[in-house]
Amino acid sequence: MARRKAQQDDKERESDKPPSLAMAAYRQLYRDITNGTLAPGRKLPVGELHATYGIGFSPMRDALNRLCAEGLVEKREQRGFFVADLNEDVFLEITNARLVLEETALRLSIAAGDVTWGESVILAFYHLSRAARDETSFVLTPEWSAAHREFHFALLAGCGNEWLLGFCRKLYEQSERYRARRRLLSTGLAPGTRSHLQVHEAIMKAALAHDADTASDLLVRHYKESFEIVMNADFELLDNPRRLVPRAASEPEGRRDAV
Repeated sequence: MARRKAQQDDKERESDKPPSLAMAAYRQLYRDITNGTLAPGRKLPVGELHATYGIGFSPMRDALNRLCAEGLVEKREQRGFFVADLNEDVFLEITNARLVLEETALRLSIAAGDVTWGESVILAFYHLSRAARDETSFVLTPEWSAAHREFHFALLAGCGNEWLLGFCRKLYEQSERYRARRRLLSTGLAPGTRSHLQVHEAIMKAALAHDADTASDLLVRHYKESFEIVMNADFELLDNPRRLVPRAASEPEGRRDAV
């Protein structure tokens, strides 16, 4: 507990410091790439970014190079910087990593979760329900996206492992690019408020009841359904470890993979 308190104090002190220009540029570009404002494949001329964000050329280049290292931006020979294209195979890898890591984090949270953790989950679900008042397009709004992220990480926050949470956050943010692209291309496909909220409410109730098996199964199947919507295809959910595979690939030579 003392170690976690010290880590939290360090984070709070760090958050009080004004960000460097390079960090400010990185955060703004990261946000606009992951939420789809800067579309996949778009060229990122440094001069244009300087005019848009009001940040100098040198810190902007530093930010772009950092985003290249994270796979969100590509530097093409003699052509400059571009937002990385979306890749379905990469999205499947991201999703499968999320299934393993977030199920683990959720089980740890349920095992260790105290009253404070439970209250934070309930509050996050309340914010989610408030963001879903628009029954036709709530999944497409920034308010829903923020509340959705808050809810999922409230569930995981009790795991007590900052490394695990850090990996979960990074994978979540990477997957946002794919969900954001779907929101831009298919705004008429948002599910009804009640059914979508019910999925999250069921996960919450199972977690608060300390039913780790049910909660983790609901979470994994929720991610499977979301992934299939984005991919517009059916996938098979396999176990040990949990992972998604294209349905045809899961039944070689007419036999279903029984792993």
